[in-house]
Amino acid sequence: MKNDIKRVLSNTLWMMFDKVFVLVLNLFVTVKIANYFGKVEYGNYQYAVNIVAILEILVTFVDGRVVKKRYINTDPDSLVFNATICRVIFSAISALAGLIYIIIAGRGLQFSIMFAVLLLNSILTNLRFGMANRFEYLLKSKKTVIAADIATLLSSVLQLIAVHFNCSITMISVIAVIASMVNIAIVALQYGREFNNPKRNHLEPKLVKELIVESLPLAIAASCATIYTRCDSVMLGSLLTTAEVGIYSISVKLISVVQIAIAPIRESVYPKLIALYSTNKKEYEKRYIQISSLLTWIYIIGVFLSFVILPYAFHFLNAEYLEAFPVYKIQVIGTFFMYNAALRAGHYTLINKGSILTYSQLISVIVNIILNFIGIQMFGMYGAALATSVTQCLSLWVSNLVFGEDGREVFRWQIKALNPLRMFL
Repeated sequence: MKNDIKRVLSNTLWMMFDKVFVLVLNLFVTVKIANYFGKVEYGNYQYAVNIVAILEILVTFVDGRVVKKRYINTDPDSLVFNATICRVIFSAISALAGLIYIIIAGRGLQFSIMFAVLLLNSILTNLRFGMANRFEYLLKSKKTVIAADIATLLSSVLQLIAVHFNCSITMISVIAVIASMVNIAIVALQYGREFNNPKRNHLEPKLVKELIVESLPLAIAASCATIYTRCDSVMLGSLLTTAEVGIYSISVKLISVVQIAIAPIRESVYPKLIALYSTNKKEYEKRYIQISSLLTWIYIIGVFLSFVILPYAFHFLNAEYLEAFPVYKIQVIGTFFMYNAALRAGHYTLINKGSILTYSQLISVIVNIILNFIGIQMFGMYGAALATSVTQCLSLWVSNLVFGEDGREVFRWQIKALNPLRMFL
């Protein structure tokens, strides 16, 4: 047990280090990039990034948690190969849809080139999916962290060089492709060494079908989550201008700082929760509440500190971005529900109730689009931020109450997690 805790903690710390390292570099570079290009041009780039992210929702039809469940009774090499190939195919389909969008949108040559390069980058990033997923399952995230941090460092240096030599913002998307290629190469090298250059595999239609079918409810839920966290920026660019997108994106960057602890803790504990659920459900419930409480109070402390620190951080940004801080104050409310419900999707996956995620997220994304449409026209960026926070509350908290005893049980666990004493029980 002590060894398991040590491995989980080590894996969490490595993933956390990765998040912190990437965020510190990204924030430093973002300040330079945003200040240099200005809110209109920088907003144009972020507008493209958000559309590509929405198009990429197809890749979620091979869900990482579903793949991890398969390692117990499936050949790992075959699973990694088939999951990766499937993700890349879905990404290529997304890219094709993106190219059609470029033709229809007619937003100019610079935007089209930048958008096409970002589509290529999205395909490349999926090439490492299977290898990274296996490392995460084995609690060896250190392997992927090293690759990601080297690639991020390279990307940051190249972006600063691009600004120094007065390159166009299109070069930022080209640099993203270069960084992705370096990331993949390092992960592949470590994967080959770790598993002694695993044997070649072939596509197994039956396995692919099973992965897609089991991932479907989670994929729909994840797609809806992506839409309602990205469509605010896209709708801002459509209903207002890309200048608002530029300002709003600074707030989104700050929100990513607050969300830094979610993925490392969630991904590190999930393999152990899978094992615990199958052997001791009482202990599983206890650990679920304990970890949820830990995450909830990490959020509360982190947000309190952010309100103290961020006003000083804004001195480094041009005055045109100052509106991002009030937007952040609204958006950060929704992040509370993300922390408190961090284990929710994994739990529904374990009990084979992924349909709950599907229905709750479908309803939420419809509500979010309506709220964004009304809110942006009435309150601009503040309306978009409010729409996102309300939607996160509905999808991650309130929706549990309408899905029978399974949903109400999760709601009770999330309420219990508000008690800080639960961290120590």
